[in-house]
Amino acid sequence: MFFCRADRFEDPFEGKYTAEAKKELTKEQMEKLTDDHDDEGDIEKAKQQMEKLAEEHMAKRTYVTINSWHWNNVENYAMWKIYAKGTYGLAIQTTYERLKHCFNKAKQPVFIGKVDYDDDCEAILFNNSLKPFLHKRKMYEYENEVRCCYVMPKDNTFNWQAQDTNDGVFIDVDLNTLIERIYISPYSPKWIYDIVAGINEKFNIHKEIVHSTVFDASEY
Repeated sequence: MFFCRADRFEDPFEGKYTAEAKKELTKEQMEKLTDDHDDEGDIEKAKQQMEKLAEEHMAKRTYVTINSWHWNNVENYAMWKIYAKGTYGLAIQTTYERLKHCFNKAKQPVFIGKVDYDDDCEAILFNNSLKPFLHKRKMYEYENEVRCCYVMPKDNTFNWQAQDTNDGVFIDVDLNTLIERIYISPYSPKWIYDIVAGINEKFNIHKEIVHSTVFDASEY
């Protein structure tokens, strides 16, 4: 399963702290100092410390990687329209339990969380390193996203040459555990079913294949 680096997403605010969070953190640092001292040197030192923390967090956007899922009980037209409109669009249906356990064979820990959508959210703390990556602006609320997050090694030992992209990493998963059902895009012709069935047979994946009924008028 592919996990994309946070700094390679289209959204330029991906994984960044909100202005409110920065303001609140700076305020807390200042209050702590002024309670004990009234020294301009200490206040300047606190500001520098905050800047350093902010820089360290920005660096996290290069090694926190994300795999995204849409949470819904039914098909979503917007998801098909935006992400899988082409002839060969597919969607995998899973459950939280399946998603959690499909990583049992992976060597790396994977963290799963639901994205919070809020333009004026409460301060996001620096001591929760993944919280900013589970927050997006309200304009993205239609995505109703669940994220799997993997934090890459910070020692630069990852072998990028072992794969064909620098935009993220591939994490081993158990496909039979992950997949509950496979949906074919409503924009795809009916004969795509046979291709998907052939691929499933080749890789010993025995899951139901469903052609989307988004444009099927017989359903009404």
